[in-house]
Order: sequence, then C-alpha cells, then structure tokens
Amino acid sequence: MRDALQALLREASDAKRSADFWHAAAGILSGWAGGARLSIRYQGMNEAGSVSAGTDDRSGRTLNAAWRDPDGRHVEASLAGAPPALPATELEAAIEFSCRLAVMVGRRAALERERRLSSFVVELARWLLAAPETHLLLRYTLQSLMELVDAQGAYVALKQPDGENLRISPALGEASTLEGLTLGLESSTTGRVVRIGEAMITADLRADPDASPVAKGLSEGVRAALISPLRISQGTVGAVALLRYQKSDASNTPPFSLHDLHYVSAVAAHIAGGIELSEAVAATRAAADRARAMVDASPLPMALVDTAGTVRQLNGAAMQVFGVASNEAAVGRHLEKLGLSPSGLTVRLMLTGRQEGQPWHGRVLVTQGGGDRRICDCTVTDLRGLGSQDLLVALYDRTDELRAQRELIAREKLATVGELASGVAHEVNNPLAAIRMEAELLGRSTQDAEASTAAAAIVREVDRAARIVRSLLRLARRADITPVRIQLNDLVRDVAEIRQRVLRADNIEVRTHMDQGAEAVLGLGQELQQVVRPGLSAPTR
Repeated sequence: MRDALQALLREASDAKRSADFWHAAAGILSGWAGGARLSIRYQGMNEAGSVSAGTDDRSGRTLNAAWRDPDGRHVEASLAGAPPALPATELEAAIEFSCRLAVMVGRRAALERERRLSSFVVELARWLLAAPETHLLLRYTLQSLMELVDAQGAYVALKQPDGENLRISPALGEASTLEGLTLGLESSTTGRVVRIGEAMITADLRADPDASPVAKGLSEGVRAALISPLRISQGTVGAVALLRYQKSDASNTPPFSLHDLHYVSAVAAHIAGGIELSEAVAATRAAADRARAMVDASPLPMALVDTAGTVRQLNGAAMQVFGVASNEAAVGRHLEKLGLSPSGLTVRLMLTGRQEGQPWHGRVLVTQGGGDRRICDCTVTDLRGLGSQDLLVALYDRTDELRAQRELIAREKLATVGELASGVAHEVNNPLAAIRMEAELLGRSTQDAEASTAAAAIVREVDRAARIVRSLLRLARRADITPVRIQLNDLVRDVAEIRQRVLRADNIEVRTHMDQGAEAVLGLGQELQQVVRPGLSAPTR
C-alpha cells in the first residue's frame, strides 16, 4: 500500500485541478487492488464528477467506502472484484488519504487562480487607462479569461443599433466559427442573459430551450457555458460567454463553478467600463488612423512595431522612456537597438505568437543611449482588430517607484544605524570618562617619571577615543531626511577622524587644511558625507 500512497502524493504535487487528481487516483488505487473496477463519485466545494478505472469481469467481493467533511465535501467509492485478502478498512484509509490530497489540490488551485485574477485585473486596469479601441480590448480580455477559467472558446455579443439583435465579435478559440454571427435578442440564450441582466451557467448549452439552432450548428461539440451580462451606465449592452467543448476521448466535460462565475463577473464589469470608455474616445478618433491615434493619445508609453520588432511609431511618453529626442529618431530601428531587453528571453521570443492573438506580459529593461536605465512592465498584443498587422508594445515605467522603495529602505537602515551608534556612544563614553579620571589621579599622585608619562599617554589616547566616539555620534545624527545647517569643517574633520586609523595602516597620513571662515550650508549630512568619503577612500585603492 505504501507504493500506492507515494504515487498519490506525486500526482497531488503535479495536479492542476481536483478533477485531474481524481482521474489519476482512480487508476492508482485500481492497480493497487489488482486491477479491480473502482468507481469514485466526488462532490467538492467547486468541482464535482465521477471517475472509474479497472475491470470488473472477474469474481470477487464488492467493497464500498465513503468520506465527508464538515464543509460539505463528499466522496463515495465502490470497488468491484476486490481480492479476498483486501480488507475494507484499507480501502477506506486509501479513500480518506486521497480525499485529503484532493482538498489540498483544490485549495492550491484556488490560490493560484486568485493570484492570476489579481494580476489580470491589474493589467486590465492599465489597459483601460490607455483607452484602447473596443475590439482590441475585448480580444485581449477574452484570451486571458479563457486561460483563467480553463475554457476552450469565448465570445462577446454586443447589441446592434436596431436594439433587436446581437452580433458576436470577437470569438476566440473553438468558438471562432461564431465570429460575425447575429443572434436574436428574443430567440437566443445569450439574448436572454442580456434581456434579464443576470448571468447563467449551464452544463450543456445544447439543452437550453433558447439556444440558437444556427449557433449550435456552427459550434458543434459545445457543452458547458458561462454567460455574463455587460452592464454600463446606460444599461446592458451585451454579454461575454465562456465555452467548454466535448473532448475527443468522450470524457465528461466539467461544468463551470460558482468561483468561475465570480471571476468572470468581476472581469465583465471591467470589460463594460472599457467598452464605455473606448466608445467615448473613438468619437474623437474616427477620421484618423486608429492604431496610430491610439498610440499618440495614450498617457502610457506605447510603441507600434512590426512583427519583427522594428519601430513604426512612438508616442511622447515612450520617447522619454527610450531617451530619444523625436519619433523620427526611433522609426526604422529595432527595439533591441533602442535598448529594450526583456527579462529571461529575447525580443524575438517576446514578439513570437502575438500575431495569433496571444498577449505577452513581463518585465523589461530599457537602457538609454546616455546609460540611464528604466525598469518597465510591458504588454505586447496584436492589432488585427483594427485591421493592422502591427503589434502594440505598452510600457509602464516603474523605475521611480522602485527607486523610491530602495531609498526608503536605505533611509530606514541608516536611521537604525544612527540609533545604534547613539546607544554605543553613550555606553562607551562612561568607561572612557572613568579611565581618564583614574589616569589623571595616577599622574598627580605618583612621583615616578615613567608612571607619570604613562598616565599622560593614557589621558591622551582616551581623549582621542572620545573624539572618535563624538564624531560617530554626530555622523549618526546626520542620517536624517530633513535638511539642516551643517558646518562643512566639522563634517570633514569627523570623516577624517574615522578614516585615519584605516589609512595609517597603509602608511598614509591624513592632513586637513580648512577655511576657518567657511559658512554653514543647508543640506543632509549623510549625503554630504557621500561626497567627502570617496576623497579619503581613493588613496587606499
């Protein structure tokens, strides 16, 4: 039994969904039972189904096992043709072990989907800020939604001006045959969702009484469907649909869950907002080339490139990111020649596949001609919806944000060092004062010349140590973010006092010549030290 449990653990580590795990678990447990027929019915929080494995064409016992938990999960298993030596308790233990692994797989999948949804909504919000053309926004969103809820097809149906029909566009994946199809508002399932303004989930779209015969004929094999309305301030303007199709192995098509409905409804609200925003922007761009007008009007840095990565157009924000003086200085040059390099792959791989409607998201580094570097989030998508074969590269410059984060962390560290130095100075000054007092008493009370000389040396060295401690304390107190008046002579003297011992080890003597009439300046002591320190560090290199 140990080998079977280890195999279950391996499958649980690799499985993306609970259904995948149960399919593999049925085969493992059937093999453990000598090939007996094992049937499992499971009901989870978000997934339900049945699996079977093995054969029952031999004599043997039939064993049953069941498991349930307080959250409502329920699993029933039946083993037909079980070996006589197999105890029922072992089957129950194996089923319980499998159930707990399935719960773990489900929770891990839910966390991953929540993470992907959060990332997707952030990217979608950035696209809405750029106010893209409606068709481009829909294609980008549908592609990401299909991946998010594991659908094989998707489409958006929008109301037509006559108010009686819906037109499907765009349609992606296996639903691409529906592109351009007109559906009646009163005679289709999608039309019903638009009319009542409520989302629907069905395990078999063909069985829906309002399903369009034409749509069913064009989309053969469709099974599960999730359709959500698109609402704007003026009402419902259409619907977004996600479809799952019958697989070639004739296995059951999993239905959409309430979690899927939650994800799609949240994204549908963003889509509707994007549609409304896009329509408002489109009215001012009707007479211009839509792709170029979109790039120019966007507040985000955007570049229009061909499929090879050669720049056709930059907007003003992108010119600043790439460090070029004009659009003409960038047109005709490759993105790599402009200093763009994506993280972990080449520009060619970044652009590959985009013309098939698959957007790319990632982090890129832009190195300008003067050496300045900009760190950006990047999205690449195609513009076929606008009748263009070019690709749109949208950048989100995060350099200043990341730099501010690093500076904040550095200042917090300096503040901590300042507090530590203050405490150390206080603790060291007390014993130094005691040593100095004892040395002075020794020098006054002794008649021995050598003892008197030694006492004077002790006093001298203690005074020097006290000066170093005071210098450290002053430097620590200057690690502030508020400009104050600073005497440059004192600052140079403090840095020299601290560096003196290190330089003396290299037979370097520090001599300072200062203008005693120099006035105080307003600034940050810690940053002024960064100006002075290199001059005292250079001789050691």
